Amino acid sequence: MQNWLASSESASLCSTSLEQLPWSFHNLIELHMEYNYKRGFKSIIPSDKLLQLQRLKMIQLKNCGHVEEVFDEPQSDVEIPNLTQVELKDLDKLKYIWKSNHHVRTMLEFPNLTTMSIDNCKSLEHVFTSSMVGSLQQLQHLHIHDCLKMEVIAKVEEEKEEIECEAEVKKIVLPRLESLKLKELNSLKAFCLGKVDFSWPRLHTLEITECLEITVFSKGLVATQNLNIIDTTFGRCYIKEDINSFIKTKHHEVIKCIILLSSFSQN
Repeated sequence: MQNWLASSESASLCSTSLEQLPWSFHNLIELHMEYNYKRGFKSIIPSDKLLQLQRLKMIQLKNCGHVEEVFDEPQSDVEIPNLTQVELKDLDKLKYIWKSNHHVRTMLEFPNLTTMSIDNCKSLEHVFTSSMVGSLQQLQHLHIHDCLKMEVIAKVEEEKEEIECEAEVKKIVLPRLESLKLKELNSLKAFCLGKVDFSWPRLHTLEITECLEITVFSKGLVATQNLNIIDTTFGRCYIKEDINSFIKTKHHEVIKCIILLSSFSQN
């Protein structure tokens, strides 16, 4: 079974492919898609339709077996001003949410995105690019769960930018972020491996569970003035230091436990 539901002020439609839908992207407010296993259906929104998404508020995709990207790479900078919610679940082949154009350095911006939830997207390796994160000024909730290949949340785009980051530290402020949950991300190494300082003045909920490969949160500083407790694999922990130091301390404790258990098993 496959189901398409596109909502606008005047239409509520079901179909099997984008080409068959008689509505215009200009009128699209909510996009719901689930149980679509059509081969060849790899991209949800093509690049030539991005500028038409001025009214889009919500995207919900579930159980779409062959989808590899949500937004195709833009040919110029594009702002999608009214998108507030994105929910992605059980998209086994999803590789990109928003694909960057590395050749011309274009970017998608989501200035009013408030909630993003990603669950069981096993091929997804990152969520944002580091340059995109700064545009998420309204982001309040970011929850990511069970993404097997996820290595970082915010990826530094190119080698050139990595070199620049070594020389100059970037600062990214997410003034409204309140809740960040990272759960069962077996390959996660860090939130960002670039030399970026993050400031999250409203963050009060941070959960990092079953992310045993994480060794650092960011190579820069992380300021979280309102955060006192982190939910971890080992229970709730009070923070007496910055997040980077906390993660490094816990990582060393885990290694010691593994060594200790190994020595016991050998005896």
